[in-house]
Amino acid sequence: MNIAIIPARGGSKRIKNKNSKIFFGKPIISYAIQLALKSKIFEEINGKFRKTNKFLYFASRISKIDENKEFLKFEKNKWVKKKDLKKINHIERNYNKIFKSFLNSKYLWGGKTADGIDCSSLIQIYFYYNKIFFPRDTKDQIKFCKKKNKKRFLKGDIIFWKGHVGICLNQSKFIHAYGPRKKVLIMPVNYSIRLIEKTAKLVVKKICNIQNF
Repeated sequence: MNIAIIPARGGSKRIKNKNSKIFFGKPIISYAIQLALKSKIFEEINGKFRKTNKFLYFASRISKIDENKEFLKFEKNKWVKKKDLKKINHIERNYNKIFKSFLNSKYLWGGKTADGIDCSSLIQIYFYYNKIFFPRDTKDQIKFCKKKNKKRFLKGDIIFWKGHVGICLNQSKFIHAYGPRKKVLIMPVNYSIRLIEKTAKLVVKKICNIQNF
């Protein structure tokens, strides 16, 4: 059986079972954002499971070797908690849910995980999770995307500059892994465009919408 690491969404402590799902007969309860994007790897010693200093990250793909009530084995003496997993055929069309899960993650050029991620990888990871081809680098993404005709910003609009990309969460809010701020953050759309033009001397090159894929 192939499975994949999934994000756990935070919920309100005042609302019972908010954002919970049933998996292996038990509810998946909300986690902190960083823990939601990576799952601790355990090792088994004399029948007891001990945490290691290693993780599986969001959208990792593994195959089951063995399992017990709480853990699943995917490599030699490497186990992960079942509650952090989804079957490989799981589809998550709520792209805002995935992008916002990375909020405040460190910016890292070339990074692809919650421990460090860059702008193009933040966009690509949604497609990768859903098994849809999408290029890794901004220069290839901008060629791959079909330009939209309407200039008004809409939810799901992917905005490209030379060497940078981000996506509109709605008509006014924009999320991107932004190098100068060293993290993934949400900013007003128009403010982001003006700021990038002022500080990096870059103008918008193309806009497309994620729902076209």
